[in-house]
Amino acid sequence: MSEPLYKIVLTGYMADKGEYYIEVGFAKLFKISYEEAKELFKNVPTTIKDGLPIDQAKQYKEEIEKIGAKCEIDDMRYDFSGLSID
Repeated sequence: MSEPLYKIVLTGYMADKGEYYIEVGFAKLFKISYEEAKELFKNVPTTIKDGLPIDQAKQYKEEIEKIGAKCEIDDMRYDFSGLSID
């Protein structure tokens, strides 16, 4: 049986830093432009990484939280977002 995979979902800002500084730190961490980082925060919650083993997911979460952003680790085995009741 294969190892379960997880995704990192960006959920917003922590209260201890200014939004601008968090966005700048996020842009540096993921090597994207400030504008791209700002856009991601405008559209939270948003998945920023998926298909990760739990150890790697925890490492991402730790680094993201160090810069002042909030995120969650979601188990991809139980993702029902693509289903609908029609």
